Amino acid sequence: MKNPFTLKLQAGVLLAGELLLLLTSSLWDDLDPNRSWPAWLYIILFAAGGYALAGSRRWLAAYLLVSAAAVVLGAMEESRVLASISTASFAIAFYMLFQAVIGHCFFHAKVAAADRIIGGIAGYILLGFLWTSQSHWATMLNPEAFLNTRTELAANESERLYYCFVTLTGLGYGDIVPTTAVARLLAVLNCLSGVLYLAIFISALMGGLAAKGRK
Repeated sequence: MKNPFTLKLQAGVLLAGELLLLLTSSLWDDLDPNRSWPAWLYIILFAAGGYALAGSRRWLAAYLLVSAAAVVLGAMEESRVLASISTASFAIAFYMLFQAVIGHCFFHAKVAAADRIIGGIAGYILLGFLWTSQSHWATMLNPEAFLNTRTELAANESERLYYCFVTLTGLGYGDIVPTTAVARLLAVLNCLSGVLYLAIFISALMGGLAAKGRK
């Protein structure tokens, strides 16, 4: 099916949604103590961004189904099995988004160079949200898996998002630290994914530009 979006910078839809989530993340805990609405906001904004890139109603329906199942199952905190399935469902949803981003940036011949760069940036930010969603699994196993060293309290959701992005970029301020084996494993994978993504994206982008130059 032909992509219904007529925007020249389709990846900008996803990037705009990601930036909105980042800018409002510090308000999540103050506005809604049960912290359920940010997940639905994730779904709406990411579904719009992914649809702009994939241009397929089938992709949109599958993404909404997987994401909604992840949120509903994640709300059943009394069951670790269902919470684990929820975490896996979130990972599948993010994989679908990455697939849409990579396909748009590197496998569509008529994509503008600026849109490829925007898509690459959106993909990198998407990694931060991916590891934020996976941090829920660590806190499910141990509520104090991530500790705020300033307050000596367990990190809340917005603080874990901040931690995951700081870890992704390799800054590692140390104000929030992983305290369990699972949390430390996620931190290692987070760091590796950030470094590898930048290396692969930059090399692929430069290779594509060089190929166009030779033509």
